[in-house]
Amino acid sequence: MISLRGLTATYRLGRDTVTALDGVDLDIEPGQVFVLLGPSGCGKTTLLRCLAGLKIPVAGSIEIDGTPLSDAESGLFIPPEDRPLTMVFQSYAMWPHMSVFDNVAFPLKAGRRRLPQNIL
Repeated sequence: MISLRGLTATYRLGRDTVTALDGVDLDIEPGQVFVLLGPSGCGKTTLLRCLAGLKIPVAGSIEIDGTPLSDAESGLFIPPEDRPLTMVFQSYAMWPHMSVFDNVAFPLKAGRRRLPQNIL
């Protein structure tokens, strides 16, 4: 299960601070299909970046299967490479010289938790 509690994330915009996520509570059950929908600027990408470990939340916590990945109160933050997930960006060509398949499969081939070659 993916569990977010009180997740808050902000960005600096000049001298101002913009709140992108404000106390988000969310549970996603194993096997559940979950979709984030909303207009541009509503926090969808920020939530995914926090979950993937690409953005450090200023408040709240993230757990996957009961394992804490981020807890702002205690200062816990597990880096992206040590999280049991991966993220595919909207612009799939993170590596433009590779095919779509190779871009998506790259973390599965090169990551710490590699899949056997016969699967890919």
